[in-house]
Amino acid sequence: MPSAANESVTVTLRRDLGLFDVTMIGIGAMIGTSIFVLIGVTTREVGGAVLLVFVLNAIATIFTAGTYAELGSTFPEAGGGYLWAKKGLRHPAAFLSGWMSWFGHTVACSYYALGLGYAMVAFATYFDIDFFGLTNDMIVKLFAVLAIISFVGVNYAGVGATGKAGAMITLIQILIVAFFVAFSVLFALDVSGIYMLKSIGSIFPDDFSRLFMVMGFTFIAFEGYEIIVQCGEEVKDPKRNIPRAIFISVLVAAALYLSVAFACLVNFSPEWLGEQGENAVIASAERVIPYLGAPLVIFGGVLSAMAALNATVFSSSRVSFAMGRDSSLPKIFGAVHKKRRVPHNAIAITGVIMLFMALFFPLEVVVASTSIMFLLLFTFANAASIKLRRRLTKIDIGFKTPLFPLFPVVGIISSLAIAVYMFNFMPMAWYITLIWLGAGLGLSVFAKPAEEFQSIVERKRVPAKPLQKDQIERYRVFLALGDLGDLRLVETAGVIARYFKGELTVNTVVEVPRAMPLEAISRDYVDEIAQGLKKAIKVAPSTVKVRPVVSVSYYVPGAIVDQIKHDAANLLVLGWKGTRRRGRTILGRNLDEVVSRAPCDVAIIKTKRLSKNI
Repeated sequence: MPSAANESVTVTLRRDLGLFDVTMIGIGAMIGTSIFVLIGVTTREVGGAVLLVFVLNAIATIFTAGTYAELGSTFPEAGGGYLWAKKGLRHPAAFLSGWMSWFGHTVACSYYALGLGYAMVAFATYFDIDFFGLTNDMIVKLFAVLAIISFVGVNYAGVGATGKAGAMITLIQILIVAFFVAFSVLFALDVSGIYMLKSIGSIFPDDFSRLFMVMGFTFIAFEGYEIIVQCGEEVKDPKRNIPRAIFISVLVAAALYLSVAFACLVNFSPEWLGEQGENAVIASAERVIPYLGAPLVIFGGVLSAMAALNATVFSSSRVSFAMGRDSSLPKIFGAVHKKRRVPHNAIAITGVIMLFMALFFPLEVVVASTSIMFLLLFTFANAASIKLRRRLTKIDIGFKTPLFPLFPVVGIISSLAIAVYMFNFMPMAWYITLIWLGAGLGLSVFAKPAEEFQSIVERKRVPAKPLQKDQIERYRVFLALGDLGDLRLVETAGVIARYFKGELTVNTVVEVPRAMPLEAISRDYVDEIAQGLKKAIKVAPSTVKVRPVVSVSYYVPGAIVDQIKHDAANLLVLGWKGTRRRGRTILGRNLDEVVSRAPCDVAIIKTKRLSKNI
């Protein structure tokens, strides 16, 4: 029987997002505050043709969505369009792709923060609240700044809502939208009957060039699949789930936008909706659903803004951190806080840009700037797709876009065409874009990006299919070790394993802040943990086979339970120091969840203030 001290340490990364979770992340990013803010603004420009705008945008985005489905399932890592451009395009195209991705995500945060500000103005107006005599514009800016500072601070502290929490927020948002649409259609049928469609007017504009300009303005509504692929390293079975999540989220988002626009148009004229501007949906809800409508939609707007902000704040800082880590940007962007283990410089600098855009530019310019950046980013991603498909013939491609290279070619043409048309609609947004691109080209001269960054593991993940108890021959004891210095607990678990003539797995979890990609955690830090674990297992009986495992995860209880299932453990051993946090817990938040979810017997051993060894 091998000695415990001779066992090598296994390091695994944990994927914790299923199809539902990652789809909700995509839908949440796509609808965000846009579904409440952009309907009135768009109707003001093209009238009833707002319906056609969303249909054409959905069709146009399918081509680029196919590219993202292929590359996201083939390279399920944080980085998205920047990662693929780096693999498939030459410098400085790869640098500019990351440069635009960073700015696009950052300005999207400014937009969501402004959307939150408009929701708070609607709240103050509806309940007749006076914010110290501030004008509506000042209230919008105030709450936008507060929102940005709050979410940047949360990410800086290393705390962030999980993907699963964001999924539930998005689900609530969808239910609010569904309630509003259903009630609005019933209201229209009751008032106008079969003639309710007359108020929509023509869905074809007099000037189609204006239609294309508005398509560019609202393209932000379909950029959510960039967020999906940014979460690639967290997705279970990414070769199947990333493509499915992308296409489902595009279709659901398109259906939701069309439904809300239709619900507003069958009750009110395009002229009236245009006059309401950013508050068109809230004003419609107030008239259609007395007492409840406006507060419900305002609540949905605030909730959606917070969910979208949380997703895009850490997504934007991840891009700049990745560029700093591989020397595309100055090294300060790739620095990690020693205590919080977050890319603090990347988060802080990103937050400053968010504040600048939210404070000094109106909503329309911020939206247009975001759309242009993503359209250009999608152009680079499609170009990288063509290069990578031809170059990496032996790579295991997950989803293959049909009729290759038709999809990426059409994606390039449509993205560029819509972006160029945007100049006629919002030239200021293009000036901002050109200034940013010019600065990027200047920096690219000094950038020396590394080809690859060494991973902390050799792509080893917790397998999707765990072992079954009938597949193993020996009793298995699983010790979740939170404190590497708790040697008595290791010894006790080893004695239990020896009594049952079984094996022992000793598992410790490295918790990664959500602002960091899993792969980006310091290799030296993980090696230090692994060496500490290897020393700790030396106290186990030499006759017991001990397998040390280090799990890298965003969430400790989930990582422990997943590893237990994978090992098909018979007994889970946990240590408890005899204290618990205040609140509705018994042993502590993490211990309570692990105990409730453990698929095996559980032994909890108190390890603190013992008079002698167990």
